[in-house]
Amino acid sequence: MKIQYYIISMFCLLLIGCNPKWDFDSELFEPQIVVEGWIENGQFPLVCLTQTKSLNNSIGENDLNDLAIRWAKVSVSDGTKTAILTGRINKNYIPPFIYTGSEIRGEVGKTYTLTVEYSGRTVTAETYIPQPVNLDRIEVDKCEDSDTLFQIRGYFQDDKTAHNYYKVFTRTLPDDTRFFAPFLGTFNDNIISEDMSEASISIYRGVHFITTEKHTPFYKRDETVMIKFAQMSEEGFLFWSDYENEVTNKKNPIFPNSSNLRSNVKGGLGVWCGYGVSNYTVNIAEELTKKDSASKER
Repeated sequence: MKIQYYIISMFCLLLIGCNPKWDFDSELFEPQIVVEGWIENGQFPLVCLTQTKSLNNSIGENDLNDLAIRWAKVSVSDGTKTAILTGRINKNYIPPFIYTGSEIRGEVGKTYTLTVEYSGRTVTAETYIPQPVNLDRIEVDKCEDSDTLFQIRGYFQDDKTAHNYYKVFTRTLPDDTRFFAPFLGTFNDNIISEDMSEASISIYRGVHFITTEKHTPFYKRDETVMIKFAQMSEEGFLFWSDYENEVTNKKNPIFPNSSNLRSNVKGGLGVWCGYGVSNYTVNIAEELTKKDSASKER
């Protein structure tokens, strides 16, 4: 899935132009492999790899391309078949390099093991793809304080017999070249009351961290919004909720207050996550026209 928001990209952008002086011995520093990988139903796996850097090193905008690990052996197994992923340049991401393949597509209910071998180190992670949950309906409404911005809300049925974890991704056309995750786009069913017959969520614009200063969570009339509504594993939820908590509270996820972000990557950092996805496309203008027509018919 073209996530929204590469964790490495975000980390790097927070440090662009910084040259802090740390009292650490960089000669003792051992870099760790950092993973952001995912596989969704019906799609091929995608993996981004970088390495941690010593706190004595500065990161400038021109250094971002060099953060990617380009010569790793990356494989994904579904328990029966193992596929070797190929690294390739993809300028939709920062750093612009990603591993993918064409032999294994994600299937609901299957477990997938990721193995990364690089520079004498091996990291592994395991995930599965949960059953997708459908949105029963999607509504578009005008924002209260604006005549030009609109908000989207989705409605769905949460399975009360299980503990479920959800994530939203959006791609806003014509500008976005891939999916991004919005703030407050990661949640579990603890926020859904037991007596609610129907759960609802706000579907905000995905955050592109290069343009955060101009960011609005809402949409314009002439935009089309592609939505991925995903159910994920608990491990994925823990990682992304930790990340969002740090960013929402304006802290730095590279240096969290008391501990690292929770990870399911053994021998490294980051996340390998399976997503059970349902997809939707919403044309803001068309939805508003339908709503106006329905209101007039009443």
